[in-house]
Amino acid sequence: MRKTINVLAACALMFAMGQAVFAQDDAPHARPESLVTLIAQPGSNKAQKVQVAGFLVLVFEGNALYLHMEDYKEGLTRNAVRVSLSPEQTKQYQGLSGNYVWIEASFLKRPNSEDILSGSLFNVREIRKINFKH
Repeated sequence: MRKTINVLAACALMFAMGQAVFAQDDAPHARPESLVTLIAQPGSNKAQKVQVAGFLVLVFEGNALYLHMEDYKEGLTRNAVRVSLSPEQTKQYQGLSGNYVWIEASFLKRPNSEDILSGSLFNVREIRKINFKH
């Protein structure tokens, strides 16, 4: 019985310590989101932190994340969002261009219908290649 109480006390202490560590992080965490949802939702002037997957294209004409490789090949820009990277990030992630990736960044819906892409990912925190397992 005493051993069970000690285990429960240790678990409660670890939980409380974990809560204190997370409470120190003021920034809201990025939430997993579908690129389809981001493109389809109405515009907002408030950025949101997201984790989103898609086909990454880093080219001189503009960086973008497409729903699918076929959307890029066919020029379906409404099925894509801009990826704003610093020159250093562009160099860092250039090897991931032409691959499906996860991006953690802030997202803002396109402000007007004149933009050929459906929104922007900016303040990119991380880009990781998706390793498909079939």
